This record gives sequence, C-alpha cells and structure tokens, in this order.
Amino acid sequence: MPKTRKTSEQNAMVTGRISGGLQIKGRLWIENEGATYLSWGRIVLLERIGEYGSVSAAAKSMQMSFSHAWHLVENMNTMAPQPLVEKQAGGRKGGGAWLTEAGKQTIADFWILVGRFQGWVDQETF
Repeated sequence: MPKTRKTSEQNAMVTGRISGGLQIKGRLWIENEGATYLSWGRIVLLERIGEYGSVSAAAKSMQMSFSHAWHLVENMNTMAPQPLVEKQAGGRKGGGAWLTEAGKQTIADFWILVGRFQGWVDQETF
C-alpha cells in the first residue's frame, strides 16, 4: 500500500530506491495553464489556516509574510472551482479565515495523489 503523508510535518517529497544504490525522488505540484495551483507549501498553508483560523497566524507559523500568504490564498481561490478559504477582515471583532469543505477536500485529494505518486515510485526499477 502506498505511503501517504497526513500532516504538514512531513513533505510531499517521494523517494524510492532503484538498482545500483540509485534513488528516485520527486515532488508533486499541480498547475493551471502553467501557473502553480497546488504544491506542498500551499497545502501546508491551507492546513495551517485550518489549524489556526487565521491567514496571519498560518503565515507566521511558516515564517512567511502575511502579504505573501494572502496572495497565495487569493491565487488558489481564483484557480479553484470553489473557494478553498473563506475569510473575514479584521476590525474590532477581529478577523479570521477558515477552510471551506472544498478546501478540506483539496487537502485530502492532494495527499492521496502524493500517496499514489509514492506508489508509482515504489514500483519503478531499472
């Protein structure tokens, strides 16, 4: 059974051994017309938004600027068939961000693809 990554503590790098001590490695990302839609870092950002309930807190946890994180979220939301993250601007009551059902499903689907990619790498030999 393919290995699946379940937490942001792990990365999307898949590895395998082939003959002669050689290794095969790869990382999965998904593009839309040449622009990155999903990648390990973007998935971790989504996971952290789900964990912290804030784009700002998620960005800090990744040592990323808020503006960069906000740009990535807007970019993913634009490319996705449905928004992945909903957000409420700050103010006296404070802001926040949360994953939509589509966002939660996107994270799960990405890790399934990584697992399938690992399965493919595990079967490669030459």
